[in-house]
Amino acid sequence: MNTKSIRFRILFWYSLTLFLATSFIFGSFYLVTRQILFQQVDKELSVHVTKLSEIATRQGASTPGAMFKQQLYNEFSNIPGMVVVLLDHNGSILRSSLSPDTPYVSFNFLFEQAKSNSEIIFLNQNVSNVPMRFAAEPIKSGNDLLGVMLVAHPIEAIQKSLDSLLDTLVFVLAILIFPAILGGHLVAGRIMRPISMISEKMVEISSEHLDERVNNPRSGDEIEKLIVTFNSLLDRLRESFQRERQFIGDVAHELKTPIATLKSCIELTLSKTRTNKEYKQSFGETIIDVNRLSTTIKNILDLAWLGADSGTHLDNHFDLSAVLSDLFEIAVKLGARKHIVIKTEIEQAIVVNGAEDKVARAILNVIDNAIKFTPSGKSVTISLRKKGDEAVLQIKDTGIGIPKKDLPHIFERFYRGSKVAKTIGSGLGLAIAKGIIVAHHGSLAVTSEVGRGTTVTIFLPLNKS
Repeated sequence: MNTKSIRFRILFWYSLTLFLATSFIFGSFYLVTRQILFQQVDKELSVHVTKLSEIATRQGASTPGAMFKQQLYNEFSNIPGMVVVLLDHNGSILRSSLSPDTPYVSFNFLFEQAKSNSEIIFLNQNVSNVPMRFAAEPIKSGNDLLGVMLVAHPIEAIQKSLDSLLDTLVFVLAILIFPAILGGHLVAGRIMRPISMISEKMVEISSEHLDERVNNPRSGDEIEKLIVTFNSLLDRLRESFQRERQFIGDVAHELKTPIATLKSCIELTLSKTRTNKEYKQSFGETIIDVNRLSTTIKNILDLAWLGADSGTHLDNHFDLSAVLSDLFEIAVKLGARKHIVIKTEIEQAIVVNGAEDKVARAILNVIDNAIKFTPSGKSVTISLRKKGDEAVLQIKDTGIGIPKKDLPHIFERFYRGSKVAKTIGSGLGLAIAKGIIVAHHGSLAVTSEVGRGTTVTIFLPLNKS
């Protein structure tokens, strides 16, 4: 068995917990039973040792041995095996119901324990290999120790009963633990079966089989939660693969057309000798395709930046008002070709966090889009203001507007609306703009009305310092 597997760990901790719990219950039962059995013996010993201590205190050590033995006989004639010993203040035996030649008798330990206590103590000790229960009471006069009275009762029957009980409990524990371990093994296997099914299903699923799913047991437990989470992960992976495949196909298409045009133009130019004027005209056509390639590649790099760890730039900050003033000059030049008027309403000293060049690229993409879809002679308005803890940037055009069916898709990569088929562009500008703004913990909102224009609102958090 793999000792590092979850199944083994479940079995191990289950078995260990069961063993410790059962041992605690059996041990507690044994100790309680032992306490109850000895409690009755201790009660009788207390009565006898107290009575004898009173006799010894009243008559003193001068009591003749024969008289002391007669008193013992009168007191314990009906109790077989009872032992009585009177020790002096040094621990020496003054009177004893045992014969002097009784083997294996040592009262030193009992004496030392008794003289340090003011009340009766109870101890077990063997006498001639017979287990005895001793009650020891110090005899004092004020603070002076006169002696120690020892009274003992045989507990052989009790000890045998306790030993038998202990053997029985150990035997029952041994009998119970093995079926319990077997049951734990079966329970652990049942618990791990759904996880094993998930593991086997994971092996089957690859990038070519992302439509496969793990069956939901509807058990309402952590296993169901794990399966739902895993299936959700597969959904996101499938969508991601589909987007990337579409992205690669779209990029290939965007690069294929200008490369093919560029190649045919160069081949046509080189097919025969031409004049300088014809060469200049051919190079002018070539530079258009080169610019398209350059723009597409730059867009792809921006998309790659969005997919990478783009959060480190948030430690920087810059003046968004100054950036917008620079972009205004670029917008004026872009709008001049179509005689479009660029208006601005820029609040000064608005500082935000992030990468200045990336945010400028996002805003320029939106401005370029507004100018691109605004007819000649119209206007585009750029405004910037503070609102709470955000910078609010609005780019409003008076162009053709966006139909409602296209509005939810305008930030998708390579998406081109139904009314812009003849407009030059790759369909990446707004997707890149949104990605950059979101990476800076901002957001975009778009409102549009066909024939009246579109307003794009960008929200960016202000620099708190």
